[in-house]
Amino acid sequence: MMRYNPSLTVSRLIATKNGHFLYDEHFHLGINILSGCNGGGKTSIIQLLVFGLGYEVPAWKDEAGSCDSVYIGLKANGIDITIRRDINGKEKQPMWFCFMSIDDALNSGIENWKKHSYSSQYGGISFSQKLFDIFHIPEAKADANNNNITMHQILRLIYGDQSNASGNIFNVELFDSAFKRESIGNYLLGLYDNDLYSHKIELIEEDKKLTKLISEISAIHSVVGKTSFSREYGTVEAEKREYLKQISELSQEVINIKLESFGEYKDEKSTSEKIAVNNIKLKTSLYECESEIRALEYDIEDSEQFIRELKDKKSAIKDAIIVNKSISIFSFQTCPCCQSKLNNSKENTCILCGTETNQKGEANENLLRMSSEIDLQISESNRIIERKKNNLKNLKNKRKDLRTNLRKSIIESSSVITSINNKTESKIFGCYQKIGYLEEKIENLDKIAELLNSISELTDERDKIQKRVSELKDIIAKKENIYRLREPEVRECISENLISVLKKDIGSEDEFSLAEYIEFDFASNNISVNGKSSFSESGMVYLYNSFRLALLMTSLEKRYLRIPRFLILDGIENGGMEDSRSKNFQKAIHDLLSDSQVEFQIIFATKSIEGTLNNNNYIVGSTFTKDSKSLKFT
Repeated sequence: MMRYNPSLTVSRLIATKNGHFLYDEHFHLGINILSGCNGGGKTSIIQLLVFGLGYEVPAWKDEAGSCDSVYIGLKANGIDITIRRDINGKEKQPMWFCFMSIDDALNSGIENWKKHSYSSQYGGISFSQKLFDIFHIPEAKADANNNNITMHQILRLIYGDQSNASGNIFNVELFDSAFKRESIGNYLLGLYDNDLYSHKIELIEEDKKLTKLISEISAIHSVVGKTSFSREYGTVEAEKREYLKQISELSQEVINIKLESFGEYKDEKSTSEKIAVNNIKLKTSLYECESEIRALEYDIEDSEQFIRELKDKKSAIKDAIIVNKSISIFSFQTCPCCQSKLNNSKENTCILCGTETNQKGEANENLLRMSSEIDLQISESNRIIERKKNNLKNLKNKRKDLRTNLRKSIIESSSVITSINNKTESKIFGCYQKIGYLEEKIENLDKIAELLNSISELTDERDKIQKRVSELKDIIAKKENIYRLREPEVRECISENLISVLKKDIGSEDEFSLAEYIEFDFASNNISVNGKSSFSESGMVYLYNSFRLALLMTSLEKRYLRIPRFLILDGIENGGMEDSRSKNFQKAIHDLLSDSQVEFQIIFATKSIEGTLNNNNYIVGSTFTKDSKSLKFT
C-alpha cells in the first residue's frame, strides 16, 4: 500500500498505575474496533489514547483519570516512535519521546527518552512542534493572539468525542473562536503550502521588529530634537574637536599663569603625581575593558557560527532521512563500489554491510534522536548568546564611562596649580569656568553623537526589515492567489464523500438519502444538507461522524491534506441511535474504505458490532463487560 504523509498509526497502547499494566493492546492498520457494553470502559481507553497523543481531556472518566501514565507505540510517517504522557490529574502535561519501537523503548534507559513540554513559551520546543517536525508539516498560527496550532487542536477535528455536542464539527472547548476553527480547518485541508505558513509566521515576526524599530527611531529623534550642536562646524565631531582645542589652549593658559608664580606651587607636585597614578589606572582599566569587548565579540560570532552549523547539520539529517527512504527500496545484487556479488540474504540486515537493522526501508531512528538533540543545543546556545550580548552591552557602557573619566582626569592633571594671589586666582578661575563649560558641551555632544549613531544603525536595520516585509507580502499574496484555487477542489471532494456516506444511511432523514449538495463552515462549526442544518439527535450524530469520515476519505485521495490519515470516533451510537443504524454505519465505513490503496487507521468504539466486522481482523482485544472492564485494576 502507498503512504501519504503526514501519516499516523497507533500500534500499541499501554496504560499503567503504580508500575502495573492496566491495559495493553496492539492496534493495526485499517479499521480498529473497541467493543463492549455501556459502562465497560470503551471511552476510558479512547480518552487515554487521545491524551497520549496530545489532547487535553476536559472530563476524565474516573477509571481513566486514576491511571498514572500512558505509553503509545506509533508510526509517524512510517517511523517507529514511542511516546509517554503522565496523567497526574494535571492539565498540559509534557510528552516524552523515544525514537524506538515500543517493545525496545520499554526496555530502554532514561537517556534514550527526550522530554518536550506542552508549550514553548519558555524557549523550549513543545511536543506539538516536535511531532510536526517528525510529520514534516509546518507550524501555523491558530488565532489572532499568535497561538500555534497544536496536536490538541488537530485532534479536536479528527477525534469525535462522545461528550461533544452533536451539532459541532469541532469538539467544544473554552475560549474557542471562529477564527481559530477556520485556521485549523484550512490548515488541515492543505489550502496553503508549507512555505506560505512559514512566510506568514516570518511576516508576523518581521512586522513586530519593524514596529519596534520605528518606535525606537521616533523616540531617539524626539530626544535629539531637544538637544543641539552648532551647525557652523558641520558635524558633531568637528564641533567636538574645536572644543577640545579650546580646552587645550585654556589648560596651557592656566599653566602659563602658574609658571609665572612657580615658587608658590611647591605643594602641587604631590597632587599632580596622584592624578598621574589615577590616569594610569584608568588607562589600564580601559585597555582591559577593550580587550574583554573584543574577546566577547569574537566569542559571540563563534557561537552564532556554531548555531548556523547546527542548523545546517539538522537540515542534512532531514536530507539523509529522505535519501535513506529512497535508497532502502532498492535491492542491491552487486556491490556498487567493486561490483562483487552480494550474498547476504538474512532478514533485517543491511544488504551491503550485513549490520542488523530493526526497520525495513525506513529512516534511521538515530537520525531523529540526533535531530531532537540538535534542537535542544540550538535552544540552549541561543540563550547563552543572549546572555553574552547583555554582557557586551554592559561592557560598552563601562568603556564609555572610563573614557569620560580619563578625559576629565587628563584635563585636571594639566590644570592643577595653586593660585598665588587674588588676581592670579581670578584668571585661573575664569579659565576653569570656561573649561568646565566646554567639558559639559563635549559630554552633551558625546550623547548626541551616540544618539545619531543609533539612529543611523536603526535606520539601516529598519530599511532592511522593511524590504523583507515587502518581499514577504508579495510572496504571500502570490501564493494565496494560487492556493485559493485549491479550496473549491477539496471542498467538492469532501462534499461528494459526505454525500456517499449519507446515502448509505437507513435512518429517517429524507435529506440524507436525497442529498445533493453539502455546505460546511469551520468558522460557524456547522454543516447543512440541501440547505438544512437541523435534524433529529441521532441524525446529527450520524451527520457529524459522517463528516469526519469524509475528511478521512478525502485525505486518502488528496495527498496535500495535512490530516494524518487517522480518525477516532467515540459514541457513534449517541443520540438514541438504534443498533441497526449504528451497524449500518459501521458497514458503510468498511465498504467505503476497503478499496483504499493508501494506508490509514480508524479507531471507533461500539456496543454492537456489525456482523461482517465481528472478527479478529477488526476487533482490538476482548469485548468489555461490566465484570471484565477495559482497565484491569485487579
